[in-house]
Amino acid sequence: MAAISTRHCIAHFMEPDSTKSNILDATRNTVYTPTQRYNHFCSLSMNGCQSRDSRTPVGMTETRTFPFVSTPAMAMERLNSAITELGFDPPLLGSGIIRLEVPIEQQIEAIDWLHGQQHFQHLPRCLFSGRSQRKINGFTSNSVSSLITRNSSPVSTAGLGSAVFFRHVSPFSLHDWRSIKRFLSKKCPLIRAYGAIRFDALANISSEWEAFGSFFFMIPQVEFNEFEGSSMLVTTIAWDESLSWTFGKAVHALQATMSQVSSSIVKLRKEVPNTSILSSNNVPSKKLWDVGVDRALQMINRNNSPLIKVVLARSSVIRTSPDIDPLTWLATLQVESENAYQFCLQPPDAPSFIGNTPEQLFHRNRFDIYSEAMAGTRARGDSKALDLQIALDLLYSSKDDKEFSIVRECIKRNLEAVCTTILVEPEKTIRKLSRVQHLYARIRGRLRSEDDEFDILSSLHPTPAVCGFPTEEARVLIAETENFDRGMYAGPVGWFGGGESEFAVGIRSALVQKGLGALIYAGTGIVEGSCSSQEWDELELKTSQFTKLMNWSALS
Repeated sequence: MAAISTRHCIAHFMEPDSTKSNILDATRNTVYTPTQRYNHFCSLSMNGCQSRDSRTPVGMTETRTFPFVSTPAMAMERLNSAITELGFDPPLLGSGIIRLEVPIEQQIEAIDWLHGQQHFQHLPRCLFSGRSQRKINGFTSNSVSSLITRNSSPVSTAGLGSAVFFRHVSPFSLHDWRSIKRFLSKKCPLIRAYGAIRFDALANISSEWEAFGSFFFMIPQVEFNEFEGSSMLVTTIAWDESLSWTFGKAVHALQATMSQVSSSIVKLRKEVPNTSILSSNNVPSKKLWDVGVDRALQMINRNNSPLIKVVLARSSVIRTSPDIDPLTWLATLQVESENAYQFCLQPPDAPSFIGNTPEQLFHRNRFDIYSEAMAGTRARGDSKALDLQIALDLLYSSKDDKEFSIVRECIKRNLEAVCTTILVEPEKTIRKLSRVQHLYARIRGRLRSEDDEFDILSSLHPTPAVCGFPTEEARVLIAETENFDRGMYAGPVGWFGGGESEFAVGIRSALVQKGLGALIYAGTGIVEGSCSSQEWDELELKTSQFTKLMNWSALS
């Protein structure tokens, strides 16, 4: 019976070898011909990527901040009044974006607010939480003040609905980046577009990732910002008559959403409810994994082969009882989220892409750019002495040093192309997380131009830490070896702002949908000297942060 259930789960969420090509062919037709679901989505908002003039900013960008209130319910009341007033006095310009924000005199977790909006499955949702210890990025954020200043950055942001969204099945392009940036402004730094980009834009989009397209970004229609010591409830109205989305339509859509938004906050428990794993299936299996690793090693060791490293991944399909709630699962990972980004991205009527990733792709603040190199993995020790021994073994491992050096030097070289100065400090150290430890380096630079942001994203992704080196040779081998669609796994996940942007690498992640189970993704670097069994154990270690609190159970 368990085997039957596993096949049922795979049929919905992932295709076995014998059906993969047929499903991909069907998906390709569906993606390029929008379904009724996407027509419904487009009727609720506008796709900013359809702009013909992506170089021209919208006519107006404005943030209106109201006085502090005591509760989310009072913030809702104030925002509803402000939206009504706006409807009676519409702007004269044909395009623009207005942010209305009401600060709240208490710190409420953004994930708790979003969990209270569970009935909005037909609207897109997002969550992005920065890392708790900002020193890793090369700067410190020690401000613990209930006063929200103009330059404050949220600890965590949750979004519901889209004032404007950006999605396409074609690879993320300069036009798409400009289409996003035309709605953003340095004078309104908290108007941000949250989203993610596929790992491999050239790969076919499989059915489970169809709703995400090649990339998916959204400026939330209703937003909850969590700060240190306070919170903020926000609504955003965006319109562009050239996209057939008038100010009146935008106000009407926002009022429809606000009429259903709940102001009740239910604190999520930081523990998994009594959950059992009913079935589990790895793609590839251990046997096929060994074959894939051996083939990769043969190519790496071949005379005159340019391939030095390739990162191979695994997708684990699990089904649980009761069903997994994406936000509840993500909340349980917060106990391990120190120095990690947390994210959730869910297009309308689609699975949720969630993750708890320690790896930063880049953070840009005006001309300052920060990035990181991270590779090599070991478990944490049960004692301080054992933990130190394991760390030293990782630090002096020639195999791991080779893998790590490839990542660090590649990132440094890519940043040198757009920076006047580059500093790598430290060049190699141990970064300890709650369950694993990695080799780590921090890279920072000074940009020649803020307009180089698209080039930064294009050159840094994919890093050798999630793809390999050289990039194209590794990408081709991954496409030939892996029998599943990575989707947004190992792709950039984060946000664009007017003068600032931040992206993590979408690893330690999963695709989750109630009733269908979850796909848990993990990868490991293959270089000369790699052992397939040891690399498989590393996959198990990385996947365990999702499954460690669950119980195995056989179906009756």
